[in-house]
Amino acid sequence: MSTLKDVAERAGVTVTTVSRMINNRGYVSEKTKNKIRQAMKELNYRPNEFARALSLQRSSFIGLIVPSASNMFFCKMTDSVEHHVSKHGYKLLLCTSNLEPKKEFEYFDMLSANKVAGVIIASHTQDIDKNISIDAPIISLDRIISPQIPSICSDNYQGGILAAEHLISKGCKNLAHISGSLDLNMDANKRYFGFKEVCEKKGIPHIVIDATEEQFQSMRYDSIINMLLDTHPDVDGIFTSNDIIAAKVITICNRRGIKIPEQIKVVGYDDIDLCTIYNPSITTIRQSVNEICQYAVESIISKAEKNKTIPTRVVFPVTLIERETT
Repeated sequence: MSTLKDVAERAGVTVTTVSRMINNRGYVSEKTKNKIRQAMKELNYRPNEFARALSLQRSSFIGLIVPSASNMFFCKMTDSVEHHVSKHGYKLLLCTSNLEPKKEFEYFDMLSANKVAGVIIASHTQDIDKNISIDAPIISLDRIISPQIPSICSDNYQGGILAAEHLISKGCKNLAHISGSLDLNMDANKRYFGFKEVCEKKGIPHIVIDATEEQFQSMRYDSIINMLLDTHPDVDGIFTSNDIIAAKVITICNRRGIKIPEQIKVVGYDDIDLCTIYNPSITTIRQSVNEICQYAVESIISKAEKNKTIPTRVVFPVTLIERETT
């Protein structure tokens, strides 16, 4: 394996000059740069990114911590973050916590040791701010961790309002909401509060079913959906806190001979690709995942490179996308 010294000898320059060019520290003429690049190409030399990070006190890596690698929403988020990270000449370090706090803290230690430019965190772990120790900007997605950590969320409250208003406008008289775990301090809980506000204002009977974090991780919602249909057979409109639950509702209704949307209308949340390939296609609340991820990445880079302040709280608008389930 070629070394920095090999490159210097091939290019006919000093090791210091090669290091200066690779790390972009100090002047190197364009003629000398071309000689070094040619030597690196001939020797198939690749700079050690992590060694450079230790030297420069900051690397070209951005960390992303997600709770699941199998959940379709986080697949979409990861793909978008990677696109924008790469577009700006950085690289993504993906960390999957599987809702394990210990693993998350270990990831932060790893990211800190490798001098990442910043961390985007989209996990559900509670009270993580008490154990974070990293000298790099952090941004949280769809949750507020602490006043010191900037957060980017969709307008979850408005999403709940749009879902309830849409179901009612379609003639629904008895509504249900299948929520994420309301025990967790998540901004997504505002979807329920927006939904509830509309129902109470319009005098529409409504219930809420609280899914657990275990169900979120496994994506197995059958038991609570069957329980809802068994105990509340008069429900004719269901708003779910994500599109995966909406798809599960449709599947179980099909098994039970309940017609969608004739007998029960369904609205999901997120607008992942599943919504358009499912049959019937799913009416949902679209949050701007790509724009949110782009903003997060560019904020991290602006802070790391130019020390620009990141706003404490940014809220992106949501829209209702009507399809076949309503």
